Amino acid sequence: DTLEPILYRVRNGVRRARRRKDLLLGFLEKTDLLFDPRSLINARLSGRITPAALLAVLIAASSGGAEDARPILFEVSATKYMLGTQIDLKAMHVDVAECRKSFYYAYHEIERIEALLSSHRETSEISAINRSAGVDPEKVSFETFAIIRRAKDYSRRFEGVYDPSIGPVTVLWGFNGDDENIAVPSPEELKHAVDLVDFRNILLSEEDTTVLLARKGMRLDLGGIAKGYAIDRAAAVLDSRGVKRFLINAGGDIFARGMKSDDQEWLVGIRYPRRSDDLLGTFRVSDLAAATSGDYERFRIIDGKRYHHIIDPATGFPAARNRSVTVLAPSAELADVTATYLFIAGAAGLRDFPEANRPPACFVLDTGEVMYSESLVTMYGLTFLDAGRPAKRILD
Repeated sequence: DTLEPILYRVRNGVRRARRRKDLLLGFLEKTDLLFDPRSLINARLSGRITPAALLAVLIAASSGGAEDARPILFEVSATKYMLGTQIDLKAMHVDVAECRKSFYYAYHEIERIEALLSSHRETSEISAINRSAGVDPEKVSFETFAIIRRAKDYSRRFEGVYDPSIGPVTVLWGFNGDDENIAVPSPEELKHAVDLVDFRNILLSEEDTTVLLARKGMRLDLGGIAKGYAIDRAAAVLDSRGVKRFLINAGGDIFARGMKSDDQEWLVGIRYPRRSDDLLGTFRVSDLAAATSGDYERFRIIDGKRYHHIIDPATGFPAARNRSVTVLAPSAELADVTATYLFIAGAAGLRDFPEANRPPACFVLDTGEVMYSESLVTMYGLTFLDAGRPAKRILD
């Protein structure tokens, strides 16, 4: 009689232990960890189990079953070099394999956009337009036509400070692709190239989606808008495939969808322009884009002076007011264009926006001083890390 209660407790304990074992083994088999322990450290191309995720499994196991456990999200990441920069994808997802497949389609979409809009690819529709400059209208896809139309609208909105017909000047400087031979052009060459820059000479026909550059020698360069558009398209692909928590980072142009966790937004850093390993600050975003234009990605030091790829259409020289500008916007395309515009125009360019619609922004001026929108602190948790301890002040 005295043994029965003891045997009953032992049998129940064994059953509970078996349930915990089965749950944990099932979890490990599903994530390939049982048969491939190396995937625990493979954070690039496979899912990474976070301590929180493993803890959730163990808690579920100890409670006697998985039916009451919340869905386990795995951190999945991938990296690829495209659009002249490193593009990182990161997501939180319940199915590692399905998420990786979605990454494949997102990268494929970026490749498609690059093939369509790159002025450095001879087979792109933009290159076809450039070859026909001053001669014939070029028939293009509606997608290409639409982004050129938007680029022209942005140019009109920003009074030519952003201008997609800047191509003759960027080519003259040598900012024309991966194999860049940057040199300071002669005053005569520069004057001729600048004279060709005028968004009003981009002639669009809505009836047949043709584009004509009115003068020979004109060239489109969509560098200030195409990357943002490609990010938006990649985000749309991930959305359509059911990936609802992700971060896309394309060399400082970012789009964040959803929350990284139920109580945590995505953390984004602002790079310190003169210290590549340091962050100036961090902020948190969800369902929002951010873009940074800076003089530190594509540049060359000539006779002690820095020459970079963001050209002021008015002068033909690299814009000199800022070292970097970070802007938040609803879409990556809008953030990309706005960051380019404000990098050239400076903080005074914010006054061109209605006060209620001014984008949150952070400027690192040419002097090293930092100016930032107060809303970056109050709404997005901007925290400065004091790299180099630059002087800071709130934008008026």
